[in-house]
Amino acid sequence: MDLELTGGTALVTAASRGIGRAVSERLAEEGMTVVAGARTTARGTEKVGGGVIVPLVSDLADAEQTGGLVDTVLSRHGRLDVLVLNTPGPRIVPALDTGWEDWAAAHDLLLRPVVQLAVAGGRRMREQGSGTIVLLSSTWVRQPAPGGVLSASYRSAAAAFIKTLAGELAPHGVRVVHVMPGATGTDRMQAIVETKAARNGTTRDEEIEAVVRDIPLGRWAQAREIADVVAFAASPRAGFMTGSSLVVDGGAVRATY
Repeated sequence: MDLELTGGTALVTAASRGIGRAVSERLAEEGMTVVAGARTTARGTEKVGGGVIVPLVSDLADAEQTGGLVDTVLSRHGRLDVLVLNTPGPRIVPALDTGWEDWAAAHDLLLRPVVQLAVAGGRRMREQGSGTIVLLSSTWVRQPAPGGVLSASYRSAAAAFIKTLAGELAPHGVRVVHVMPGATGTDRMQAIVETKAARNGTTRDEEIEAVVRDIPLGRWAQAREIADVVAFAASPRAGFMTGSSLVVDGGAVRATY
């Protein structure tokens, strides 16, 4: 299926590895110029499929740097058609063991950069009369997990912001979609499993088994599978979808809506 993205420009944050990297590759395969933001860039410009991935140093924890990302993309590429808001995960810790420094750090990773970038990108897309913003978060918004209080709290706030933004931008031809991946085989998931094993006095394999046991499809997602959903949601093929929250989790969330 042609997703009709050829020739467009995308900005993907936290794109050096994991789901962010997979999304960058997938959009480039569709013929887009993908600006891949990351704290460090080990790669140069890459030809992928019919498009290219262009690295851009960007630390989401730096408010000033984050605030200039959209303008940088516009100055170099002239337009912004897809904005994928991907953020690193915060510390895994029980709620009663958190300190205010944990909340402040998580805020500056999960909420502030999402608001900064969505406002800047949304204003530009409103001027264009087109564009799509995709927030990548987590099923912990719907079904919090032990140790995930920082992620669930701030990602939930980001989800509410994005839902509101979708209604404001829809009359201007701009769509906003929220994608919530479940357990995915990334470095981040490996770190979560190891943290749980250390806390619970179990092994890494035991914790992986516990995670998979709760997934009806019986396995983790691959980052590519999440990227496929993001690419479709970002494309004109999903032209009547906005304000939607898409759960991609192998059936793990038990809620009916």
